Amino acid sequence: MIGVSVIGAGFWAREMHLPALAQFPGVKITSVVATSQESAERAAGPYKTKALTDIAAAAADPDTDVLDIVAPPDIHLPAVEIAAAHGKHAICIKPLARNLDEADRMLAAVEAAGTRLFYAENVPFIPALHEARKAVDAGEIGEVFRVKACEGIGQPHSPWFFDPERSGGGAILDMAVHSLEFCRFFAQSQPSTVYAEAGTFVHQKRTTAEDTAVLTVRFANGVIGQCEDSWSLAGAMDSRFEIFGTEGRILVDNLHRQPLQVVNQHAGWSYPLPIAGLVADGHLAMLGHFLDCLRSGAPSLSDGHVGRDVLAVVDAAYRSVASGRREEIKETTR
Repeated sequence: MIGVSVIGAGFWAREMHLPALAQFPGVKITSVVATSQESAERAAGPYKTKALTDIAAAAADPDTDVLDIVAPPDIHLPAVEIAAAHGKHAICIKPLARNLDEADRMLAAVEAAGTRLFYAENVPFIPALHEARKAVDAGEIGEVFRVKACEGIGQPHSPWFFDPERSGGGAILDMAVHSLEFCRFFAQSQPSTVYAEAGTFVHQKRTTAEDTAVLTVRFANGVIGQCEDSWSLAGAMDSRFEIFGTEGRILVDNLHRQPLQVVNQHAGWSYPLPIAGLVADGHLAMLGHFLDCLRSGAPSLSDGHVGRDVLAVVDAAYRSVASGRREEIKETTR
């Protein structure tokens, strides 16, 4: 039995991670940790588990093996350090940290403790993208030379996103991390340089962080990556991926090419999907992969080093926004 404590009681914890974890045999949700007892109890109630407000108490529980951190980015570093100090593994939602320094401290903590850190980036686990990867590997579109991702929402689902001190940044850190990981997944190469344009067009009264960004990434093998990411998309969500080859192209529209779509203008979300979001967006497969890795000791498709290296591109993108020039990406760990 693998005991998992979920750190966070917000949207992603309630709608994705908790329902996914509850489906796995041999997994026990040992607790839910939130900033208030009321929030913790509301999230923990359907799973008949403990509601806590102290991460250290969750990590100290002998029935807990891993902390699943689904909390704002300012919580990621201390939560991973607490997990490591108690000899517990950690799963951390994207972005891994607010910056490279925090990511390196997280990796150092788990290395010193001999524990594991998994990076909960769902994009490489999206079923449609796995099918696309098979088609590319089979040579069906020739040699890949350009990849493109569009990830957009009307606004974040919680006010803390608008506070750069807590979130670490805006749409680049929150949304472009998805697009960048898609581009790497299909470029099959390390990113070398990035040029970024960004601005705050819709939410100027709420944040100084960027709500819109466009990144162009050049990979070491010559592939061009394009990332269009925003908190400024009116009316619905966007999650589209394109792979261009010398003999064809692939388009994956993960939201709009569904037989049913209902758009709520006030909430800015599209619902319901005919396939549950935790399946269509890869969260179920992602968490299952992490649990299998813990059981077998096998390497993970998405560990802490992946999250750290995505932040290296984010760091270069922010430098590009400031300088107005294409920037080199600092050395990656992969």
